[in-house]
Amino acid sequence: MAMEYNQRTENGDLGQPIKIGTGLKLDDRVSSLGEQLAQEKIKGIQKDLLINSLGETVTQLKLEVMALKGGVS
Repeated sequence: MAMEYNQRTENGDLGQPIKIGTGLKLDDRVSSLGEQLAQEKIKGIQKDLLINSLGETVTQLKLEVMALKGGVS
């Protein structure tokens, strides 16, 4: 929930309320954080898949180099 305060005008009267903060209710903030968490988990899974793929590529290249050197038939 956003907080509000009234800033005083030059003559000392209270002016228009000024909102500070996100203005989101607790349920909205929890939902937003849940979405962000899901996105971060997806990024982590994609990173892991990329690392595994690169590891497989390195292994294949090592086998090819060994074959070229005559170590593997």
